[in-house]
Amino acid sequence: MLRLLGPISLTSDGREHDLGGPRQRVVLAMLALNANRVVPVERLIDAVWNTTPPTTARTQVQICVSALRKIFLDAKVALRIRTRRPGYQLEVDPDDLDTERFTSLVETARRHARASRTSAAVATLRMALNLWRGNRALADLHSELLRRFADQLEHTRLTAVVERVQLDLALGRHEEVVGELTVLVEEHPLWERLYEFLMLALYRSGRQAEALKVCRRARAILVAELGIEPGMRLQRLEASILNREPELELPTAGLERFPVSAGGPAPQEWWVPGVGAAPVVDLLPRGA
Repeated sequence: MLRLLGPISLTSDGREHDLGGPRQRVVLAMLALNANRVVPVERLIDAVWNTTPPTTARTQVQICVSALRKIFLDAKVALRIRTRRPGYQLEVDPDDLDTERFTSLVETARRHARASRTSAAVATLRMALNLWRGNRALADLHSELLRRFADQLEHTRLTAVVERVQLDLALGRHEEVVGELTVLVEEHPLWERLYEFLMLALYRSGRQAEALKVCRRARAILVAELGIEPGMRLQRLEASILNREPELELPTAGLERFPVSAGGPAPQEWWVPGVGAAPVVDLLPRGA
């Protein structure tokens, strides 16, 4: 298994293999992020040296590729680096790359959710998120280009976490997610969506005063940091909590869904009473 969701690593038969120095690891990461597609040599050079490559950069990339091929051969893994103009292509089965497995599991979870198989959706999202080792992809590599990819991957992780929390709320697991949401709000204090979920989870746990306190904190942070008031959705939720609106109670009909846009295939949005819809976005970067 080639793992990018954390420090880059290669394991087979329960053993982790040495991937060599930083340059080799960066080259492998770039090839893996574009698995089964050709990555131009110039793109690999940019990843390794940013804007100041040496005159021997192309030769050094060739040396890295040769070393990685030997590592794959010694490890007896089904990974192959092919020379394909204008660069190289990593051939790998999707099941042997954690980013691909993550994408597949999240897509499966969303199909479960659209079919109202909410428990199955949550279980599948948990499987996907368990592939992460820490919160940062490629955590051990120092490359400006790879950091941009890693930031996108982190966004996909957080999106999956939020979708799972929303589904947990629909299943009545409000008390279970309060702690997790509290941490997420601390880590992402400008994301109103997280405040909404935390407020609903607290309210459903019989903690109305704490839910309102969360809204006051959200307003203070948004005004101080961005100079704006909370959005209408959060304001409506605050009013509903103040008035103990029945719509905030756990729905008996399960999770409802509706399309984001009309005309042609569209992703779906899932709804929790009193909170509204959370966007579902494509996950992995596909640009070379």
